[in-house]
Amino acid sequence: MENLVIIWAWWGWFTAGIYAWRYWLNPLIIWASEWWMIVENPVVENFPWFDNPTSWYEIIEKMKNQAIKYWANYQMDTVNEITPIDINNFKKWYLLKTSFNWDIKAKSIILAIWTEKNKLNVKWENEFFGKGVSYCATCDWFFYRNKTVAVVWWWDTAFIEALYLSNICQKVYLIHRRSEFRAEAIRIQKAKEKWNIEFVLSSTIEEILGDWTVKWIKLNQKWETKEILIDWVFIAIWVTPNKINWLDNYLKRNEKWYIITDNCSKTNLPWVFAVWDCSTSNCWFRQLVVACAEWAVAAENAFKYIAEN
Repeated sequence: MENLVIIWAWWGWFTAGIYAWRYWLNPLIIWASEWWMIVENPVVENFPWFDNPTSWYEIIEKMKNQAIKYWANYQMDTVNEITPIDINNFKKWYLLKTSFNWDIKAKSIILAIWTEKNKLNVKWENEFFGKGVSYCATCDWFFYRNKTVAVVWWWDTAFIEALYLSNICQKVYLIHRRSEFRAEAIRIQKAKEKWNIEFVLSSTIEEILGDWTVKWIKLNQKWETKEILIDWVFIAIWVTPNKINWLDNYLKRNEKWYIITDNCSKTNLPWVFAVWDCSTSNCWFRQLVVACAEWAVAAENAFKYIAEN
């Protein structure tokens, strides 16, 4: 019987693990893959304690080394099913089944389930994926070095991608469907200072065109059609939580499928806590420092739930 199982976690679970260990919960962490979204941000400038810009890898390694000193009870696996042992009593134990045929009984669970990249849903987007269409600028940088590229959308993700690409590409078009941005002010200012970033405002992509690879895009710009020659287009739209099967009949979600939580990471199920990407508890401020704080809060409230029950 496990006191606490943390599911599909990534770098935030280092924080949860440390706090849960201090409460003597001996948590079991089941994780499907290391790191995830922060690897798409090549430089981290706003995490406390680091006085100079650093890499995500350095931050994660320091977190990992600290956490290992306290506990090392984690397993690389995926959870296929979670069911209440007694459907009539949600305060009893729960059974987890994994891909490696584990049957795990748990008293409480912290969820940090996967999210999926959103698509632009324009003509030829799927056909040109990997041939000039990408959802991650830092993944295959050698394909578009010294090329002309376009970045689509307006949140922080688009500006992170555009600023990164401006250092390795000849020209970067930042395409935005409005005339104003919703990104962090400092990123907007940095993008404006870059000589090779050009803002294409009040515009939407209608079609991605080319032969074997992307050659140009067709824009709808104030009810006029405009074409831009490019070598690569990066779609930097926000993410959507995965629509998983287990627990979906019990957990309350909003219209965008995020798990509804309060400011203590509590869901409508007293034994389930949800954090960061898959939940509504962070006011959509997807930052490493916020994730770590949420993991700590979730671990404390899992301890309180177990102690009270």
